[in-house]
Amino acid sequence: MDYKIVTNNNKVFNFFKETDSVIYLENHNIEGVLTFIEKKCLEGHRLLSDPILYNLENQDNPFKSILITDKQIEDNSHSIKIIVGVLDIIKKVNFTPKEEQNDISLEEFRFVDLNLIRDSISKINLL
Repeated sequence: MDYKIVTNNNKVFNFFKETDSVIYLENHNIEGVLTFIEKKCLEGHRLLSDPILYNLENQDNPFKSILITDKQIEDNSHSIKIIVGVLDIIKKVNFTPKEEQNDISLEEFRFVDLNLIRDSISKINLL
């Protein structure tokens, strides 16, 4: 299946930029990434990975990478409902801003996000 990776994580961008289609949102926070994903879903792209926070321990992770279809599809209502719901949730969660986190934590969060998106891609490649 053809997909695009949308990310604000430079580690994900650098890991995949040679082999995959990557949209790098360099200065976006999670809400910015999700808002961009909402725009893409409204254009007809479908979500291929889960945009929801994976667990509360990961809620301070300022990096988010999401897979969407490379091409637009006709019926995308399910993806639109999901991303709108996620945006509602994200507005209620108190995140620690990236600027207030130390470099070690940020590097750990980058790796967590990279591993999550690699896992999502491997699952898609099995379809």
